[in-house]
Amino acid sequence: MDNKDVNNQVYIERQPRFIETVKILKKIITDQSRVVEIGANDASFREFNYFKEWITIDKFSEPDIRIDINGPDVKIPLDNSSVDIIICTEVLEHLTVGSPLIKEMSRILNNNGRAIISVPNIVSLQSRLKVLFGRLPDLAASGDCGPPLDGTGLLIDGHWVGGHVVDFNTKRLILYLKRGGLKLVKHWRTSTSIGIGAFWKIKKIKSFLIPKTLSDFILFELKKA
Repeated sequence: MDNKDVNNQVYIERQPRFIETVKILKKIITDQSRVVEIGANDASFREFNYFKEWITIDKFSEPDIRIDINGPDVKIPLDNSSVDIIICTEVLEHLTVGSPLIKEMSRILNNNGRAIISVPNIVSLQSRLKVLFGRLPDLAASGDCGPPLDGTGLLIDGHWVGGHVVDFNTKRLILYLKRGGLKLVKHWRTSTSIGIGAFWKIKKIKSFLIPKTLSDFILFELKKA
């Protein structure tokens, strides 16, 4: 892991959505849980929990299982119904073909297991305010635009890659996950921020003050359908 990755990891672990997800995971993960974390290259929740077994899956860096999770031929090399907890946060918005991965998550999750999945909310309060002022939401789908063009992604070998390619609101994510075999158990609240440019600094709003559908991120707890 190079210095850039280390700095990125520290930054992610300080984000409100990461901290809030840690609190949720502590409620559902036990010292007997077999956990699978998908897309754990940037930052992992492993060090914040007690567990029996923790398996990381990603295409990049050095996960326990290295596979391409984007495409029609995704196959996670784990047995059916063999996993207690699946974590997949800030991943689906990067996948051009993500449904096969969701089907694999449903296949390996046991009947009493839980999946924790989150994505950016394209219709958040902050996104709506930015559109109102003629700006694009920070985490909107942007392909290979990259940060210089107010997009997402990383510069690798001279090319912008890894940007968001799918936008989700609550309804779309519910239907998307249902199609792959996962059923919603709980829609967790997350914090919300507002801020437009340099003249209106970003402010955090407590999660209980606004509807969950306006939060910055959509955070679901799901089970096998």
